[in-house]
Amino acid sequence: MKRLCWLLLIFVLAAHWPAQAGETPSAVFAAPSSPPAAVLAETYLYDIMGHLYRWYLDESDIEGLAGIRQFPFWVRRLTVELDPGDRSQLAEIVLPLLNLAVRVKKADYTIEDWGVAVTSKTFRIINVARMSEPPAQAAEAVEVTVELAQMKDYLFATRERAQYPDDVLRAHLRAALLANFQLEPDKANVGGHIVHVAPLSPVANELWAFVEDKKLLVRFAADLDLDNPALWEHQAIAIRTYDLLRQTVVSLHEMPGSNEFLTRDQVGRALFNCILLGRKY
Repeated sequence: MKRLCWLLLIFVLAAHWPAQAGETPSAVFAAPSSPPAAVLAETYLYDIMGHLYRWYLDESDIEGLAGIRQFPFWVRRLTVELDPGDRSQLAEIVLPLLNLAVRVKKADYTIEDWGVAVTSKTFRIINVARMSEPPAQAAEAVEVTVELAQMKDYLFATRERAQYPDDVLRAHLRAALLANFQLEPDKANVGGHIVHVAPLSPVANELWAFVEDKKLLVRFAADLDLDNPALWEHQAIAIRTYDLLRQTVVSLHEMPGSNEFLTRDQVGRALFNCILLGRKY
């Protein structure tokens, strides 16, 4: 049963890019207890904002903050029915001035069939939803208010900060690309396949890569931290690919009900992270 739940979770992680305007996450219940202390820390919230800055925000979001001095985060603990022995924690962070809701999770359970402990070092993003209307603050949410100028200074100072896959993780990535996309191993020795890998996020267990000669965008996502050997040993990772020549549209309204496409804005952000901020292999 645990393995089935794990595979279902992998499917959900694989299927999700930023939720569209008006889309809200699936129903959960607010827990009566206080939010986890780690999610209330200012530096953690800054890193959440940094991730959103790179992957979600656009010009209108930043312009809408003109004249704002205090920036609020509404943080609450969430709970769902978990399997026996699953000690994972979930929380929601709402950014009311941006109409964004971010769900984060700190995994802590065991895949019994494999004997693998699934844990994450910190709370990691599992869902981002953009709301069409300003949200109301939940009664149990704790407000953390930061100085917007101070947060901007932090984001500006760390805008080029990047952590890249080490040799071990890069070897796993190369093997996964070869196995899943029929790339030719001998061509890799003469530079036939050019892969741009985006920096790792401190608040998300995901890795993005752009295979230049295939025009292929690839997202790897998991509950385990990406540097956990068990992740690659058991292939416990969701892999989602986008053929950018065939799966790019101006608006997702062109293909209502389908999650097989990316907008040009989403593609642009991904290529910015992979090519401009990333490393080429």
